Amino acid sequence: MAEKMSEKTYPETMKAVFLEKPGGKLFVKEVSTPVPGPGEVLVKMSAAPVNPSDLARMRKAEDAAAFIPGIEGSGAVVAAGKGLLPRLWLGKRVACSSEYTYSGTWAEYMVTKAGKCFPIGSKVDDEQGAMSLVNPLTAIGFFEIARDERHKAIINNAAASALGRMVELLGKKHNIPVINIVRKDEQVRMLKSSGSEHVLNSSAPDFIDNLARLSNELNATLLFDSTCGPPLGKMIGALPSGSSVVIYGNLSGEDNIMINPRSLIDNDIKIYGFFLGARSKKNGMLKNILNMREVSRLMSSDMKIKIQGRFPLEKAQVAVDTYLSDMSSGKVLLVPMV
Repeated sequence: MAEKMSEKTYPETMKAVFLEKPGGKLFVKEVSTPVPGPGEVLVKMSAAPVNPSDLARMRKAEDAAAFIPGIEGSGAVVAAGKGLLPRLWLGKRVACSSEYTYSGTWAEYMVTKAGKCFPIGSKVDDEQGAMSLVNPLTAIGFFEIARDERHKAIINNAAASALGRMVELLGKKHNIPVINIVRKDEQVRMLKSSGSEHVLNSSAPDFIDNLARLSNELNATLLFDSTCGPPLGKMIGALPSGSSVVIYGNLSGEDNIMINPRSLIDNDIKIYGFFLGARSKKNGMLKNILNMREVSRLMSSDMKIKIQGRFPLEKAQVAVDTYLSDMSSGKVLLVPMV
């Protein structure tokens, strides 16, 4: 059925982004369009963002010759393999995430599991829909942790990012104060002008003292860190007793960092990792659908993600370089049909 449908709805070949080598330059080549198997769908991609998680995957890609980057995006389901859910999504606009390293969202078409697709509401456009999985679901996951562990305030590092803005927004909705950590004075000004009350500059000489003071004043006992750099050890030492530290990224690129074990033992500090894929799998389909409905509701009202640039697949390397040069200016999108 899928093969017969493929003759009518999509071409035999497509353009996709590839790596010269792990962590190397990006280029575009034409390859065969994948055909969905049982439980799978084929998505004609409309847009796909550049995320830090994409950059991490590209650095570690083992088989660069077969690796197509892109974790999330949006598009229309144009073909479906066997199964109820694939047939249900056929013809629908969806937000989608990649299931296979050989079929990512940085392509004209992507094959993925139907369970990794979620319908996009009519009030959410393709560009916002393309960014409705990784960051919004991560932000929702953060506040589920805050609720489950009964934290009264949280700290978020690298807070000038799109995810950081979502965390601030949800903090206000849940009446949970957020201490935003950035690394530049202009980012401090930007966040304060947009309504953030608590903003600290990690480059300031009195940063650790200010973090200790403010975290204790607000009883901020939950730190989310995506940088995982050398300063983390000192930050942990400034936290209130009984705090939890959640690592969800490695923007510093450091393989190892030093943390004083006495600060963990004496202050009852817990450290653990957060991976959205694992959390989504644990949540199950129903919980994920409910979370996506919440994301759709937020994105159709006040949770708009700023976009700083749009690029065709052929300029994927320019897109990545643009994003790396200034992540706090907004997201960068790859738009296959530009």
